[in-house]
Amino acid sequence: MTERNRTDDLIWWKHGIIYHIYVLSFKDTNGDGYGDLRGIIENLDHLKNLRIHAVWLSPVFKSPMADFGYDIEDYCSIDPVFGTMDDFDELIKKAHDSGIKIILDMVMNHTSDKHPWFISSASSKDDPKRNWYIWEKGRNGKLPNNWKTIFGHTAWEYDARTDEYYYHSFLKEQPDLNWRNPEVKEKFFKIFRFWLDKGVDGFRLDAVNFIVKDKKLRKNPNLIELLFGKRKFYSRNRIESVKLLQDFRNLVNSYDDRMMVGEIFSLPPGESNVVGFYLSSGEDTLNMAFDFSLLFQRWSARKYYKAVERSYGGIPSKGWPSIVLSNHDLSRSYDKYKFSNHPLEKAKIKAMLQLTLKGTPFIYYGEEIGMKNGSIPKDKIKDPIGKIYWPLYKGRDGARTPMQWDGSVNAGFSDAEPWLPVNNDYEINNVIAQKINEYSLLRFYSRLISIRNSIPALSRGDWIPVSKGRDDIFSYIRSAGGEYLLIVLNFSTREKSLTFQDSNEFCVVLSTSGRSLNCFVQLKNFSVRPLEGLIFRVK
Repeated sequence: MTERNRTDDLIWWKHGIIYHIYVLSFKDTNGDGYGDLRGIIENLDHLKNLRIHAVWLSPVFKSPMADFGYDIEDYCSIDPVFGTMDDFDELIKKAHDSGIKIILDMVMNHTSDKHPWFISSASSKDDPKRNWYIWEKGRNGKLPNNWKTIFGHTAWEYDARTDEYYYHSFLKEQPDLNWRNPEVKEKFFKIFRFWLDKGVDGFRLDAVNFIVKDKKLRKNPNLIELLFGKRKFYSRNRIESVKLLQDFRNLVNSYDDRMMVGEIFSLPPGESNVVGFYLSSGEDTLNMAFDFSLLFQRWSARKYYKAVERSYGGIPSKGWPSIVLSNHDLSRSYDKYKFSNHPLEKAKIKAMLQLTLKGTPFIYYGEEIGMKNGSIPKDKIKDPIGKIYWPLYKGRDGARTPMQWDGSVNAGFSDAEPWLPVNNDYEINNVIAQKINEYSLLRFYSRLISIRNSIPALSRGDWIPVSKGRDDIFSYIRSAGGEYLLIVLNFSTREKSLTFQDSNEFCVVLSTSGRSLNCFVQLKNFSVRPLEGLIFRVK
């Protein structure tokens, strides 16, 4: 099998960088306050200048928007809020012309309750699509079992018309499909082929470890059992889902140069063993799976090292890691922890960590300019979970605020009132302002990505830990083809002394603190500045 647009031995999803766009918040071009596909087309230059290799789009399928696209009504059409199928086809062509791949967010676990499949399924117990979803009778006047949604409510919704309950892992507007029914798999094969035939380069599979449930509906652990370490959930992580992914991998592999990455939902501090379970041999299911262990970590060199070690330990020998620090469901990394000092310096350290570890970096839109978590007033909250739990939990909207393009009204995102409020720092913190600031986070990302793309040891080399987080230093070596690089990250606000037991000289390739580059140094009592990250090339 040949691979499209290969350069030497570059495998785009493995050695490249993937940029995650929450489409509703990227760029509005038609004045309705919502981001759209043309907004991506018109800003492909920004992505080209960043030198990323692929874009992962949040769902753009037709949807009632109960969960802003993650409740799908039609898998083979574009929702009008995002544009038209012609817009999508144009995006594919122009992105490919720019050397950028397109990854679609595919929701396999559930549909919208407005999907024709579910409408049929709910119409009668005898309907041919009844078994496309999970329906159960109550047990002795009670719910079928104790399963909860990820939001903490019962996952069973009563349907008076048929006197049964349907199951939903998320909102009641998102009924779960029954993947034990082979007809569901065959239908999704057709859906995958539809988009692959259009030239889509891959799929991000939403909450893919939820798709198969325990056939016997055995009870999940309750809160007390969770506190005592019991974490076996019968509503997810079933072995049958691995077999399904093998079938989809075979389908995707029948096309040139395509991929799948799976979201593996887990509780903090992450479940690397579950990620490894879904990667199987490393070659027969998902190409990659998200491990959120790094995303969940607090600011600590030791904690980050242990999370990386745990994550790598879960990857099969033929598998490949993904490196994730932020996404659309959890707080942005820039100011995740309130009252944390030195956010810019820490953002540069985290960027260097993400882009020099072994694995594929997934950069969330706006991370390159240090976008903060937005403060959304109660009357502006759109996330249904935020509406339920405010003020204890204000939802996910804060991580989804509009992209800050410039200092004009609405940050250049839209001529109309944006669907979510723009962050209040947009006049000084935006793409245009950072382009002309030599010391900005955007310029740093650009230099760092350029270095990563030009040095094979960083994009595909081996990873060897050196300093394992003790004394606030996390350092490691990346090596390939006889080339060695040393990465040193000082998580402390104090200067640290570094001694490396090697007689070689080291060339400074990049520093987060503006240190002179391309100078050779001996790492004997070498002073690492406070909150400094360094990349050295071994002479």
